[in-house]
Amino acid sequence: MADFTNRRRITSVTQLNPIQVEQVALCGTAYDDEDLPADRRLSSDPQDESVLSFCELWDVVVDGAPAYEAWFYQSDSGTIFLAGTTDMVAQIIQCGLECADEDRELELGMAMVRAGLLPPGDSAFERFRRAADGSP
Repeated sequence: MADFTNRRRITSVTQLNPIQVEQVALCGTAYDDEDLPADRRLSSDPQDESVLSFCELWDVVVDGAPAYEAWFYQSDSGTIFLAGTTDMVAQIIQCGLECADEDRELELGMAMVRAGLLPPGDSAFERFRRAADGSP
């Protein structure tokens, strides 16, 4: 079972390890198709439209071990990577989970519901909630 843990607000690259710095840059590219460095994505300049606002990083553990690193930004977007890598495995688009691997999508979706990260209005919420509760 996957669980979102260790939520932290990210405002500077100084908070990150080298892989996470790369992840931030990839998050930005996934969001707006612009290839910009992580320090620009986390800039404190309010006039900079390339900044990833409201940036949070979560660890996602499976059976007690880190499996994913989940980034949430811009209030309704995010990117999920395999832990310690730049391998993007899922995205959050307008608050909804998008994942090509059905088993991984179910695992992450159930964890998002348990953590309160998937809004009840999302079209997949009930499916993930029922699976997390063990309901038919």
